[in-house]
Amino acid sequence: MRPGQPSSTAQWVAFARGLGPWHEPALSDDPLAATLLGGTLGALLGVAAAVPPLTRALVRFGDFATGGRTRFMCYRTRVLDDAVRAAAAEGIDQLVILGAGLDSRAWRLGSAVAGMTVFEVDHPDTQALKRSRLGERPLQAADVHFVGVDFGVDSLEANLLAAGFNPVRPALVLWEGVVMYLHPAAIDATLATLRGLLAPGSAVATSYSRSSGGRATLLRRLVGLVVGAMGEPFRHHEEPAQMRVRMERAGFRVRWDEGHPDWVPRYTGGATTWDMQRIVLAEPQP
Repeated sequence: MRPGQPSSTAQWVAFARGLGPWHEPALSDDPLAATLLGGTLGALLGVAAAVPPLTRALVRFGDFATGGRTRFMCYRTRVLDDAVRAAAAEGIDQLVILGAGLDSRAWRLGSAVAGMTVFEVDHPDTQALKRSRLGERPLQAADVHFVGVDFGVDSLEANLLAAGFNPVRPALVLWEGVVMYLHPAAIDATLATLRGLLAPGSAVATSYSRSSGGRATLLRRLVGLVVGAMGEPFRHHEEPAQMRVRMERAGFRVRWDEGHPDWVPRYTGGATTWDMQRIVLAEPQP
């Protein structure tokens, strides 16, 4: 991201997430997306909510322009919301969101986060925008801590501990929409930090982009050029087998690894062959 500015891709993700319930009611509803975005994108979400045909057109255009990523973000939100609900049912009471962007789970997931302390980790510039737009909106989580981290400079471990993270208690970590922007060494370093911080019973849900499985190679390259021009270039893609090796090498056991072909029939009863981005859920090995 550009210095002194909030993440552009975080705003893109929030916009796609805000479209979700208007084109697929089974997907997660994010009523705060328009508020967090503000400006033209926030207003456009308001219009889309009132005019369903416009929503469908926006989703189709977004999928065409981004190689299917717009629809993927809506499914990704639902999958990770369900992971939070499952963690709460297991008694996990700490939720860490790495690269939180304009995430709103602490304000919208109700009983799933009612007993959780949420640690939102992100660049201070993005957090400043988010906090200004949230204002005094009441939490649904037990508590939230904004952990400002410039990942190229600051220590994730030190800042989390200083914010009150308890390494003795289990936690769920969401690493959503971040890995594809990192170099492999940075991914491995973060996984090593998490392995050292997380207690038994914890889990890490990580979204990642495959090196194959997309639609048009040319379109994929064009999307890469666009996000690069936004100051947030794609740097990493890998296959599920490689991701499994990476997680195991870092001391994690993969519980599941899923993508669109798993989610579409689960949530909407349809089918798809598109499988360019996935989520892996792993837990610390004993």
